[in-house]
Amino acid sequence: MMMIHVKSNNSLRYHVYHMITLFYPASQIQYLDEDDKENGDIEVFVSGEVLRIKFFEEEESLAYPDETLNIMRRALFKRLRSRTGKHLPWGILIGIRPSKIVRELIEKGYSKECIVKEMTAEYLADEDKILLAYEVALKESEILLSVNIEDSCDLYIGMPFCPSRCVYCSFASNVYLGNQYKDRYLALLKREMQQISEYLTEHKITVQHLYFGGGTPTAVSDEEFEEVMESIDALFLSVHPIREFTVEAGRVDSITAKKLQSMKNHHTTRISINPQSMKDETLRIIGRNHNREKVLSVFKMAREMGFDNINMDLILGLPGESFMDVKNTLADLEMLRPESITVHGLAIKRASILYEDFILEKKYQLPQQEEMNRMYAETDQCARKMGLKPYYMYRQKNMVGNHENVGYAREGFENYYNMVMIEEVKTIIAMGADGVTKKVKDGKIQRFANFKGLNDYTERFEEMMEKKLQFLQKE
Repeated sequence: MMMIHVKSNNSLRYHVYHMITLFYPASQIQYLDEDDKENGDIEVFVSGEVLRIKFFEEEESLAYPDETLNIMRRALFKRLRSRTGKHLPWGILIGIRPSKIVRELIEKGYSKECIVKEMTAEYLADEDKILLAYEVALKESEILLSVNIEDSCDLYIGMPFCPSRCVYCSFASNVYLGNQYKDRYLALLKREMQQISEYLTEHKITVQHLYFGGGTPTAVSDEEFEEVMESIDALFLSVHPIREFTVEAGRVDSITAKKLQSMKNHHTTRISINPQSMKDETLRIIGRNHNREKVLSVFKMAREMGFDNINMDLILGLPGESFMDVKNTLADLEMLRPESITVHGLAIKRASILYEDFILEKKYQLPQQEEMNRMYAETDQCARKMGLKPYYMYRQKNMVGNHENVGYAREGFENYYNMVMIEEVKTIIAMGADGVTKKVKDGKIQRFANFKGLNDYTERFEEMMEKKLQFLQKE
């Protein structure tokens, strides 16, 4: 493997490194200090208002007024694209919310055609991605009009347990079976909900949307799940005018008829059943304890029990998956006809087993760029064929293929909580381990993070809650 030596002004280091890692793995890049006497294969230096780029055997100087980073990004991106042959559809756009950029341009009076022209020139993004962001931005603007902001918040409740740990996961997720903290955690989670309920009542704050996620909320026993659902119902659902209550039922190896009945009994309006893939070998590789048939049977059971708003999550770019594997998964979803699907691109995060196995030990083969582009195009086409339209979108760092996560839904079945969370338009109070509360006021966002580890959450609960309530009450 050829190492690529890179040099730049230290002030540009982060930005140059990020552009190069879009095309080359980090393990292939050696970054030299700007004063290092060794020459770099790629050098990016700014002096005054002049940008100098040395790219292997080529050199070029460009005007660089006002330290406009996108000038450097475009110049470097074009050279990297030409050398590697990789086609990255979002170009140099690195923000997590491309639809926000589009929405701001719409608010300034730009037409769709002008937005495409502007973003193509500024970010080198493909027209189809810009149009996707445009479609999402219009839907966001429409739906967010119905979101209550004043004296209102949304809630997140986290269950940090799973039947097993998936290789790509970096969230607060702990294997449930035999976990020494589970009993105390569940007791304290209910105490946190109680204290937050009292805070909301005292300050006359209402709740509009509630999301029960994880981890996997259904990883616990039927009895434990029912106890948590009873608390959610008594403390929030029976008190506030909540129009959307999502339970991320998640993994089908933990969904039972009793848990589904508990969801029905406690006013759940939307559930998520997440296969990620319908290929049995992929499910085995990523650490799932179920197969395709189990997904089909659990979905059928949920339908028979009256659930009429079901989301299904997919991940594109999973180890060993081909374009045809994704087509086969989509064929199953087309047969099941969920009300929404959420399409994620595989993100390789440092805290995941996948990072260790793929980046460090090279155990898995991941799809190449062109195949990822085909997977996304096919998924978009299939979703639209099912009558589902895109309504929210966000991006992450280190995504295979540098694409996006996007939610598709039938009209009237969009997930409000996800839109509010991504767009950060109102306060969200998060409960449970690793929950991050976002307090939104006058356009400013302040954050308070619950302890991530179960040991800290269970042993330092009183300390955490004292600080959290002070944070919420502080003007």
